[in-house]
Amino acid sequence: MGMRLRDVDAAERAQLIRIAVWFGGPALIMLSLAWFSLIAQQLIPLWLGVVLLLLDLPFVALAIVAIHHGIARASSGLVNALYAVGDIAPPRTYPRQDVLIVRGQYREAADYFRDHLLLEPDDNEARFRLADLLERHLGDGAGAERLYLEVRRTKPDRGQELRAANGLIDLYRKLGRRDRLMVELARFAERFRGSPGAKATARLLREMKEESSA
Repeated sequence: MGMRLRDVDAAERAQLIRIAVWFGGPALIMLSLAWFSLIAQQLIPLWLGVVLLLLDLPFVALAIVAIHHGIARASSGLVNALYAVGDIAPPRTYPRQDVLIVRGQYREAADYFRDHLLLEPDDNEARFRLADLLERHLGDGAGAERLYLEVRRTKPDRGQELRAANGLIDLYRKLGRRDRLMVELARFAERFRGSPGAKATARLLREMKEESSA
């Protein structure tokens, strides 16, 4: 739990630092120049200018915090609005793993996904995330393949089954496993018959068979 809080806090701090750099510094400079200009033109007394200058820092700090919270609320609202259509639940998030991936700590992120799946073995979204991590960053094609096949054994919904099939097809193409690719293409064409994807896979399978027989 402590590690999770530290990871989330790190992401929050990074966001605050970016806002402070891009907004805070220029805002302080502009406000200070404005007060000096008013003092030089004798539009405000010196004592009031000094007070305003002293108030610049807490004012900008409050503005930075307000902007940060506003961005967070806007992002959350956008996600909720997008997934409200059709009452589709938003995808699960994995803050601890996401922070580690951003840092390039791919093995640690993979370990956290594995620990998570031990506790929640029905979480196929975590399987897809882990499979992608293994394939793209850790060069573990066999591990990714096992995860896609595990999805099929968990009674997935149609969307999850489609993602698993696409994942296996892409994986076999990258690995050059022609035999497994042909089996998977045939399975996809049969399972999702009538869909544009099924027609495309059937055509590709037919071309591969013609090449093999030539």
